[in-house]
Amino acid sequence: KYRGPDREELGAMWDASPIAHIKNVKAPTLVALGMSDRRVPPSQGLEYYHSLRSKRIATKLLVYEHDDHAIDRVVSEADHWINIKRWFDEHL
Repeated sequence: KYRGPDREELGAMWDASPIAHIKNVKAPTLVALGMSDRRVPPSQGLEYYHSLRSKRIATKLLVYEHDDHAIDRVVSEADHWINIKRWFDEHL
């Protein structure tokens, strides 16, 4: 039988969540989302992206409609790496 997380477990989950530490982010951030991700709901990545933008952190969102957590379809992976290179060229 499934049991939801208790208060202590929810606290630990929050402490491990990137959104809990958004106030500390200063670095330009590239966010890539596989919209078929069943491990991390894409809505969490969208929340993170919009939170960074609201803080005026340089941020770019890459969305891969047919990929899951790994972003490993050939065309998506190639696009992802190209965008990583461009991001580094711009921000490093």
